[in-house]
Amino acid sequence: MRWLGIVGVATILAGLTVLVGEEEQKVEQKVRAAIITGGHDFERESFFAVFRSLSDVVFEEFRQPEANRLWEGDRINDWDVVVLYDLWQEITDAQKEGFIRALKERGKGLVALHHSIANYQNWSEYTKIIGARYFLAPGKAPDGTEYGRSQWQHDVRMTVTVADRDHPVTKGLPPTFEIVDETYKGFWVSPEVHILLTTDHALSEKNLAWAKEYGKARVVYIQLGHGPTAFENGHYRTLVRNALRWVARR
Repeated sequence: MRWLGIVGVATILAGLTVLVGEEEQKVEQKVRAAIITGGHDFERESFFAVFRSLSDVVFEEFRQPEANRLWEGDRINDWDVVVLYDLWQEITDAQKEGFIRALKERGKGLVALHHSIANYQNWSEYTKIIGARYFLAPGKAPDGTEYGRSQWQHDVRMTVTVADRDHPVTKGLPPTFEIVDETYKGFWVSPEVHILLTTDHALSEKNLAWAKEYGKARVVYIQLGHGPTAFENGHYRTLVRNALRWVARR
């Protein structure tokens, strides 16, 4: 009986060890996101509420210009994903190199949101990284097409169509949904990206979100996300969560 008791205790302890191991694994599997902001005002409370609502995501905000120091050295290794929600132009050569290395060689995930499409107007590699070019001034796209200044419009109600219902980033979204958000029009999108969302609204460019790869990294750009009417939209939150997990390979 004593022997059986010892076996029983050992079995219980083994079971507890497995449970503890599973819980530790769940914690380890949370997506660690570094969120870069700066250069553009936004509704902070409702924006960060999106990420606080995601139980499988932990995050920290880094504001420009200090935020770009993440690309220097090994600091980026603390994060699975970088989320861009800044509107910023200054970046050093060393930071450019670190940015490229983190994605191409280390495979860090990147989710670029809304106005970050207009970052680094004088750094052509950024266009290759996110797969698009927004024009703060008239200019030329990589394919040689001349563009005027890109346009925007606040508080537009539009219908969004899921272009690829089988992609992990669109999982859980209905075929179409409505959102009130800021629109962008007159920007260039690379023909090599994989389109995820579209709209036919006259005040918006057709393509709203896409996925791509850059070296070893997965990249998602989501044009949506200006203010509370977007941040509080359940479909937007699903989209952001899916994007974070997909670029982090979870």
